[in-house]
Amino acid sequence: MLEENSADFHADVLKLGHHGSKNSTTQEFLDAVAPAIAIISSGDDNPYGHPSPELLERLEASGARVLRTDRDGAVHIETDGDRLEISCFVACAQLPTVTTSERAEAPNQN
Repeated sequence: MLEENSADFHADVLKLGHHGSKNSTTQEFLDAVAPAIAIISSGDDNPYGHPSPELLERLEASGARVLRTDRDGAVHIETDGDRLEISCFVACAQLPTVTTSERAEAPNQN
């Protein structure tokens, strides 16, 4: 995706692919997106070990706040285009309202 597109991939929120498997999000892609919030959808105590410890280390090093459905329950994000309000079904208490970055743009309405 990075090789075929010259667009800026920055996003304030990134929903990680494949339940947070080891190779679902490369360091290069994570660097390009630079999310403030990373969301992983995975089942509690799943047989595949998702999310991967290696991926969690990459996310921690990137500075992204990680929310996981196996730990935090359903994650709900609302935005007015300027701010993100984040809540979780189980936990994720003390999450501040996040101001969206200037680089993040509204989706193309086409």
